[in-house]
Amino acid sequence: MATTKKTVEFTAKNVKAFTGWLKRFSTIDNSLLLEIDQAKSLFIAKTYNEERSVVKMSSIKFDEAGLIAKVNKDVKRVKVGIFNIPRLIKIMDQFNDVEFTLTVEFQELVNENDTQYAGEKLLLKNKILKMNVDCTSLNIFKYIPDQLFVDNIATIDTIGSFELSKATLENINSLNSLDSDHRFMQVKFEAHKVNMSGKSYDRTVIDDTASLRKDAELSIFKDQFSTLDVENYNVNLGEDRLVFKSTDSDTTTVISKAEDKD
Repeated sequence: MATTKKTVEFTAKNVKAFTGWLKRFSTIDNSLLLEIDQAKSLFIAKTYNEERSVVKMSSIKFDEAGLIAKVNKDVKRVKVGIFNIPRLIKIMDQFNDVEFTLTVEFQELVNENDTQYAGEKLLLKNKILKMNVDCTSLNIFKYIPDQLFVDNIATIDTIGSFELSKATLENINSLNSLDSDHRFMQVKFEAHKVNMSGKSYDRTVIDDTASLRKDAELSIFKDQFSTLDVENYNVNLGEDRLVFKSTDSDTTTVISKAEDKD
């Protein structure tokens, strides 16, 4: 295997949008495989829980994240293994909105089957502070290609669909907290009405405006639902999963049905 070290360079100032974007993944796992797509000027990431019953994919543009990429004709899609999202956020917070440079050192890994671009180190620097973060080996991550997520994980034979507002989502999370001894919640479709229920509550989410082919019910774990970012969603229900597509950001979260009940 041949290796060649290269870099991606950014100028950054206010990166609160970027650190806020990173936080959305830490509700599922503190480690993250971040991808830097230079051709599309995007940060892209996908994460999942241990059982892979929750899978989230999201992207944010460089400029929306508060970073400006240095012009580079040899554009790549670089994979950066982050071991601890909260620690990286705390490191970025040390720069207190003062302009700094972020340099991603990466290696070009060439083997018989393909070529990968793997992050090796993150270097953060301004006039008074320098910090570095070692990247985690890509071997600890099970990579999900974009097309696999879009075509297989997030594509379902839709039984019904409805809109879920951020206010309703927050209310459901609050109701779920009342059932501390109960792990499950149900999503029920019946007569163009959608209800979410737990052990001690039954909450109407949509009344007479949901689109559905047939009555259906799906049980999920409450802690799966709590991984959703507080945003507005279009939701599709399938036989074995719910697909939450945010209308506020480029984020899709897929939650699979719970196989066992209390």
